Amino acid sequence: MKKISLIFLLFTTSVIFADSVSEEDTFLYRYHLREKKFSEAEDLLSKFQNSKIDQTKLELLETELWIAKGEDLYSRKQFKSAFHFYNDAYVRWRTNPLIKDRYTELSGKVLHDEEIVKLPIKPKTNRQPDEKEKEFIYLTSNADIYFLMNHFRLEELEKKANIIYGIGGAIFAILLIQVIINLILLIRK
Repeated sequence: MKKISLIFLLFTTSVIFADSVSEEDTFLYRYHLREKKFSEAEDLLSKFQNSKIDQTKLELLETELWIAKGEDLYSRKQFKSAFHFYNDAYVRWRTNPLIKDRYTELSGKVLHDEEIVKLPIKPKTNRQPDEKEKEFIYLTSNADIYFLMNHFRLEELEKKANIIYGIGGAIFAILLIQVIINLILLIRK
């Protein structure tokens, strides 16, 4: 009986403290892909690899990174560099129509990367914002608005969830102590 209760205790604590990837992290990962911030997305992907994530979900997220990088390079006419990413994505996800089309298009050609023409960058003047401008946040698209709104909502929900988890953990700890005391009393009789 002692062994069973000890095993049950270890199992429940390991389930409670297991690392997992939240939906917010995957949303943030996909947001970085849409905004073409690939280094941030790769950092999140390495975080996912270190946590206990399902292997199929990890492979899907990695394939999405390859597709996004390939599309970015393809749009900049860097065909040779883009083919590497499409090839890797095609190995994993042959049924995706975009990957299939790009792979078949690029696989039959001699590929080269076109030179990128750099335009001279005009230096920006550092103008101090007015007092009225300091109160506003300028958003360029609906996606930014939704992302910002969801970010605030998720922070609020996380605070509430942490409070609930704290109360639940305290109740669970009290019940666990009570069960252990009862088991000790039963064993002594």
